[in-house]
Amino acid sequence: MSWPAILLWAILAPIALSSGPAALYAISVVAGFMSLQMLPGEGGGMNLLPQSVFAVVLIGKVALGRGNLLRATEAALDPVRLGLFTAFMAYGILTALLLPHMFAGLVEVIPVGGADLTGGSLLVPRSGNVTQTGYMLISYLTAVAFAVIGSRPDVRRHYLQALLWGGAAVIAAGVIDLVCYRAGMSALLDPFRTASYTLLTDVEAAGTKRVVGFTPEASAYGGLCVSAASTILFLRPVYREGRQRLAATAVLLGLLIMAALSTSATAYVCGGVLAAVYLFDLARRFLDRKALGRDNLGWELGLLSIVALIAFAVAAIAPQRVAPLFDVFDKVVLQKSASYSYYQRSMWTRTGWQAFLDTGGLGAGLGSLRTSNWTISILGSTGVFGALLLIGHFVQKLLQRGVGLSREDAAFALGLKLSLLPYLAMTQLGGTIPDIGVMAAITLGFLSSAPSEAARRLRQPPFGPSPATDGHPALPAAGL
Repeated sequence: MSWPAILLWAILAPIALSSGPAALYAISVVAGFMSLQMLPGEGGGMNLLPQSVFAVVLIGKVALGRGNLLRATEAALDPVRLGLFTAFMAYGILTALLLPHMFAGLVEVIPVGGADLTGGSLLVPRSGNVTQTGYMLISYLTAVAFAVIGSRPDVRRHYLQALLWGGAAVIAAGVIDLVCYRAGMSALLDPFRTASYTLLTDVEAAGTKRVVGFTPEASAYGGLCVSAASTILFLRPVYREGRQRLAATAVLLGLLIMAALSTSATAYVCGGVLAAVYLFDLARRFLDRKALGRDNLGWELGLLSIVALIAFAVAAIAPQRVAPLFDVFDKVVLQKSASYSYYQRSMWTRTGWQAFLDTGGLGAGLGSLRTSNWTISILGSTGVFGALLLIGHFVQKLLQRGVGLSREDAAFALGLKLSLLPYLAMTQLGGTIPDIGVMAAITLGFLSSAPSEAARRLRQPPFGPSPATDGHPALPAAGL
């Protein structure tokens, strides 16, 4: 076990015993430690990442809060809140237990965690069915935890701050990776790269170092940067004016720069999706006179115009300065289909789709296969029924309308929904397993935290008011 893992285990107990939101901050800060093994040795073929460890701590702390288990059960079973996700989780566990035995030796798959990623192998029950189900369960329980505490103003305030700390940590990891590579000291980062899967950390594209930070490869780092930038961008109107919003802007720009330096085709394409959603949001705020953040439209449009003019002037006056950028874009995006990586990942997806067809639409079981497309991964793993449940839950959260929300709460919910769009686009380009991840689960939890309209009609308010929380569910200090 490397020293970063030992250090994180050492601070785990103080965080678990603390009465504050330290676990939430830890989840965000360690999000970029995607190649750090938290288990000793090889982990028995299992990779336990820091974010999963701290997510379990937060889940436990919320569960120990007075009355929270009852609230969690209500949120999990409410079809308007987390009912579809709960049904998927129950069905996913069933598929992991039954389908690998049902179709053993009859279906070809690319196993999760398999050593040979260039060809398929026949389906058999594997450890991946247990580990991947465990990771998915952590994500699900994280969503349930935030469905319980997410309506608390103090929780939302800490979440906004945690996003900035996490974004800064991702930027710092990328800078450290780049500096160590240029200085010929990449070995210094080996303690952060102990996971047992393939790591592509010292790769160049068009003569440029592909920044990976503490992740396994450039596509993972670039996708992480875009995802984090998306959340901060669309929640930026919710940050307080002044120093906090300035910090959010600085972190946002840093993440976008590091995403560009990753030279990841996934990051570039999803960056385009992010730009399109941002333009839609600008138009929405322009047309809605009551929209939060409308007072900053002039500043944002002015800044965008200045950046566009500078870029146009540089391209016109000194085209040799921007030629290397076009060269990188050409090789990374336009010629992507000619790369071995594209061939390999396309083969994963084709094999996963064929597994879906060969099982008659039932799937091969949660954790049985990897693809390079999240939708195909869900179909190949849990079949039509599982895909309808999980994808249906995302659609439900994106389309749901808040009832009786304040101006700030409505802006918070809308920002979370918009941030999901680039994330979902990214999963279609590189989603290898059905697990949605802890950060996306937090977003779903927040969007499920407000009581459903049905619950409002049955009892007002659903969980009982508390003078200390101004009508929000009461939560002891140790609940987070």
